[in-house]
Amino acid sequence: MPRDLYVLPASPGQEWMWLIHHMLRDASPYVIAGMVRIRGPVDPGALGRSLDLLVERHEALRTVFRMVPSGELSQVVRQAEPVDLARCGLDGTDTPGDQVPELLRELAARPFDLSRGPLLRASLTRLGPQDHVLALAVHHIVSDGWSMRLMTSELAETYRRLAAGHVPDLPEPPLQYADFAVWHREWLTSEAAREHLAYWRRQLDGASPLRLPPDPAPPAAGPAPTAPVRLGPATTVALTETARRHGASLFMLLLTAYAATLARFTGQRDFVVTVPVAGRSREELTRTVGLFVNTLPIRVDASGNPTLLELLRRVRLTCLEAYDHQELPYERMVREAAWQRDRDNSRLGPAMFALRVPLLAPRRLTGDTTVEVLEPPPAAGGMDLLAELAETPGEGLHGYVAGRTGTFHPDTVRLLAGSLTTVLTIAATGGGVPLDELPVTVGAARRRSVRGGTP
Repeated sequence: MPRDLYVLPASPGQEWMWLIHHMLRDASPYVIAGMVRIRGPVDPGALGRSLDLLVERHEALRTVFRMVPSGELSQVVRQAEPVDLARCGLDGTDTPGDQVPELLRELAARPFDLSRGPLLRASLTRLGPQDHVLALAVHHIVSDGWSMRLMTSELAETYRRLAAGHVPDLPEPPLQYADFAVWHREWLTSEAAREHLAYWRRQLDGASPLRLPPDPAPPAAGPAPTAPVRLGPATTVALTETARRHGASLFMLLLTAYAATLARFTGQRDFVVTVPVAGRSREELTRTVGLFVNTLPIRVDASGNPTLLELLRRVRLTCLEAYDHQELPYERMVREAAWQRDRDNSRLGPAMFALRVPLLAPRRLTGDTTVEVLEPPPAAGGMDLLAELAETPGEGLHGYVAGRTGTFHPDTVRLLAGSLTTVLTIAATGGGVPLDELPVTVGAARRRSVRGGTP
């Protein structure tokens, strides 16, 4: 057993993640997973050593969690140990490339023991003599999307130096996650935190959860139902220009289109959509692995049949205020606010929108060996409904809409993705269409589609 180095209080985000993990037990969806494809000669020994050095550098990757007698959750930073790099097919047996997403799902689906660890898993799978995939899965309680990008970047650089016979000399992270957790807990007792809390109480007072109508007979098991969303370069440029003319970001316009689609789909005109924020407002946090990401509840006011442009104006103002108060943990925002709970929907934000950072371009490691970050399989995570898009230069916007397994039929998710694509296209042409005139599939048309007939 590795030796405990020190024990500190868990961050508020870790407390929330720990609670959800134990509520859902083995079905917890909060795992960050990713894959990199390595083309060319690969040295498994150097790759394993690169993983070991990554864990040595970032304390979060060797942290476990325990309840202390006072009832508080503690994070326990442990002595670094070698990473168990699972190896598949390195004896000469090739794995078909179309099986790679399923391998990643299996790696992420195995339950994590938060009290014992390790909370990082890795596997190396051979697709061909000079074609391999490295898969990583880490529990969300010690990581986030930014962390995964940082980890893959540092792994590539460390491997490059080791494979070339050099000693890796990456600079140490300015801070470790436990340092941030201590600071954040202290900050939550400050006057600034109380002012943030007062803002969220006002903003969410009387807010209603988005009530997504469940399908009558969705599949009870299997992967999350997903459907693609794709917009070409010309449409993406037009969306960016429309947003710019109205003093908004592309993200704000995309969020507006998603909110308009949901307003038409549900019939609600006052609801909340959640959005993730990196939570790394300080430069020294950008090179640290840990759970920094936060969730912001964006209250949507779609009353009065606004045009898309008028709705954009409202969403823009709400987003700007939310960004100014983003350091308060989401669970505290929701717990302290007076919003309209009911027996069937106790969550304020079951629908999320995310604009993902584009994947890193392929890069050369050594000689003829290159590494490329692969798209993770689409998933709804802990949401009932998630729309995630990414912009790739020269290729436009691409992404997906995903629904929770057991809640939505795949046909419904496809209808929503198609409706969102249509609304985004309208936004790109000017956005002067009133909400009630947007061609979003609702009501009887949706029910006919779920039964198997296209409206």
